Amino acid sequence: MEQWYDKEEDVLAVRLKDKDYWKSIELSNGIVIDLSHDGTIIGMEILGASNIFSGDVKKVIEFSR
Repeated sequence: MEQWYDKEEDVLAVRLKDKDYWKSIELSNGIVIDLSHDGTIIGMEILGASNIFSGDVKKVIEFSR
């Protein structure tokens, strides 16, 4: 598993599995789910992450690289 934060775009991303990417599904709450060809969730992005996380939970973003 790997995670990183793009400060410029304000996106927190988590890569769960090392499989070939097929497509993404964007949910209404600003979460994007990445899928492989077999339907496995291989990653996700949280758009506008700094607006979602606050207080101590915001440290998740600070420690992501």
